[in-house]
Amino acid sequence: MLQVRVKPGIEDRIRGFFPWVYRAEIASLSRKPKKGELVVVRDFGGKFLGYGYINPDVSIAIRILSFDKEEPVTPELIKKRIREAYDYRKRLYINSNAFRLIHSEGDLLPGLIVDVYGEYAVLEFTTYGMNRFREVVLEALVETLRPKGIYEKANLTAQKVEGIKVREGPVYGEVPDEIVIWEHDLKYLINIPEGQKTGFFLDQRNARKFVRSLVEPGDRCLDVFCHTGGFALNMKKMGADEVIAVDISEPALEVGRKNEELNGLSGIEWVQANAFDYLRELDRRGEKFDVVVIDPPSFAKNKHAVPNALRGYKELCVRGLRITRQGGYLAIFSCSFHITEQHLLEVLTQASYDVRRQVRVIAKTFQDKDHPWILQMPNTLYLKGIWVEVV
Repeated sequence: MLQVRVKPGIEDRIRGFFPWVYRAEIASLSRKPKKGELVVVRDFGGKFLGYGYINPDVSIAIRILSFDKEEPVTPELIKKRIREAYDYRKRLYINSNAFRLIHSEGDLLPGLIVDVYGEYAVLEFTTYGMNRFREVVLEALVETLRPKGIYEKANLTAQKVEGIKVREGPVYGEVPDEIVIWEHDLKYLINIPEGQKTGFFLDQRNARKFVRSLVEPGDRCLDVFCHTGGFALNMKKMGADEVIAVDISEPALEVGRKNEELNGLSGIEWVQANAFDYLRELDRRGEKFDVVVIDPPSFAKNKHAVPNALRGYKELCVRGLRITRQGGYLAIFSCSFHITEQHLLEVLTQASYDVRRQVRVIAKTFQDKDHPWILQMPNTLYLKGIWVEVV
């Protein structure tokens, strides 16, 4: 097996269970590496640190799957990790038939994402090394889930960066284009081939539940970057008199309308618009809302994008605060690891100063528990939300 030694000073982080080795941190290789092959990672003096796989063509060159010298990376280890992930989800008692089964590093399977939608599963391979275990993963999923079908999504970023060649589509059984799932007392139509991520934002389940505690019958509510209406539907379900759901994607809004009908609801106004422009127009007209949720896509794919992203968040917070009535609630989210909780608090503070509105934080929400984050790897905590009351 290929032997890799890391530069002095890197070993402490790896011994602390951080599973990435960057290309610039490699001191030596026992031979020229083959893309995706398994490696033994050692410190500069040769002591064992972990087993992983390597892709010398990318910045994150090695991802470690095992820190135990007695537990090398084998097909049996991959299957064991998938079974353990499933057992963990069963202990969570998620009030839905849809959940994330494998959350990459969060489940000690870097490069693998698997979501379950009722009797179907959707998977993504995001690294070349994990893609080499494709048949093992499929076999384990079939054994564990007994699904009617498994659909593979092509991760375009991974294909470009890692060099994976994937043809998107069903890889086991049959998977219909549209599936109906349930979460709490609402149903959602999922279009796997055309949906964002693997078909639905499962990570916001906790936030969708929390928003219910803020909505009172007769409220006026706004869901910005609504996608297929997860927050809007929950607001309406709790008796909001007026709900406006805004997104730039007409196909996503069309699914939202179907979700509204599917749940026997009515009265949501679905608006196709650029969210920044729409918020500015609401502000110009002096509109006020009782609950405003702003859940934008990732503005910061990397650390270099952070300054521009923060300017975007500042604009959203300024407009959001201006259109939230006194005593009302505003939520702002980031789904990028590079935009931290502290970043959100800082832009909220700056925005509140600019608009002369006093706010108090009433809650913080994160990705739900089926999207686990590892304490020793901050990168696994990506979704965070700050909820404030305008006082």
